[in-house]
Amino acid sequence: MRTSVPDSLHTPSNERGAIIIIILLVLAVLSFLAMELSKETLVDHASSSYLKSTIAGNALCDSGCVLAKKLLLDDKTDNKADYKFEDWGKFDEPLEDISEELAGGIIKGTIVDENGLFPINKLTSTESKESNETSAYRDIMLRLLTKLCDDLDIEDAKPEDYLEAIRIWQGENMPDTLKHDIWYQSRQEQYKSPKKKMVSPEELLLLYWPNALPGDVERLYYGTKDIKGLRDLVSVWATGPINVNTAPEEILWVLPTEKNKRRAFLEVVDEYRDNEANSFEGNWYVTVAGYVGITQNQLPSNVLGVTSDIFRINITAIIGGGEKRESTVVKRSSEKLTVIQRFTN
Repeated sequence: MRTSVPDSLHTPSNERGAIIIIILLVLAVLSFLAMELSKETLVDHASSSYLKSTIAGNALCDSGCVLAKKLLLDDKTDNKADYKFEDWGKFDEPLEDISEELAGGIIKGTIVDENGLFPINKLTSTESKESNETSAYRDIMLRLLTKLCDDLDIEDAKPEDYLEAIRIWQGENMPDTLKHDIWYQSRQEQYKSPKKKMVSPEELLLLYWPNALPGDVERLYYGTKDIKGLRDLVSVWATGPINVNTAPEEILWVLPTEKNKRRAFLEVVDEYRDNEANSFEGNWYVTVAGYVGITQNQLPSNVLGVTSDIFRINITAIIGGGEKRESTVVKRSSEKLTVIQRFTN
């Protein structure tokens, strides 16, 4: 026997449809709210992770810098020469040990001897008469520029003109000074030469270089994958003399005045520097140069040395997916280190 359904339980089809629509709308709203809450949670988590990574990265960089400073100060005691076999020259080794102990973090670093690079601010002299030291630095720089132009296939622009541009930029009054000033003012974004010593090596990218083709200035500065440019060869902080113990090969190459003896000089000096048992004090490079027929007069001995006082500490901290790079330039005296500049890259 069929049981009849009470009228109260019968719902018109249009009402049932309305109820279904309301339920679907409620579910959609709840789904949207759930998604937004999930997004907010993810953003909060990401922000928290970024903050933690930043704090940890800063702490690692600071710790690495403290260690580097200690190595440099310890080395200063009874120091007669600075070279790559000293503890500061092997700065990466203790950092590797530290990285092995870190959970989810890596710290890397180097200590660069700025005195091994060419002191770009020694090309101009405040004296009315050019000193022998200034002349020696200019000769070295001209030889370096000439070699770089040859290696980088820069043919139209002249090395002499770029050297002159540096001197004008640093404030030296020369016959073409007005021409350079007009060129700087004619740029789409006008600027002036500061007429003082450089504070950043990137200023070399701003120089007026007559007859240079598009890209020549950048190539001279950055170099290529296989050829170092000025960026890696000059220092705006060092004041000389050039440390032969730590100078890059590109600098060593252009030290002798005799062009046909430069390769031999580089090879004999490199061989000597690679032997940890050798003494790196005094003017050993003069003696070694004699082995290949180079006399002391054929070297700019008045601007060469074996000790250093300006160093750049480079630290890289990697935490999770974040990375921080920091450089600190310090000047070392007999008792302390003074921070000259600190920057992130």
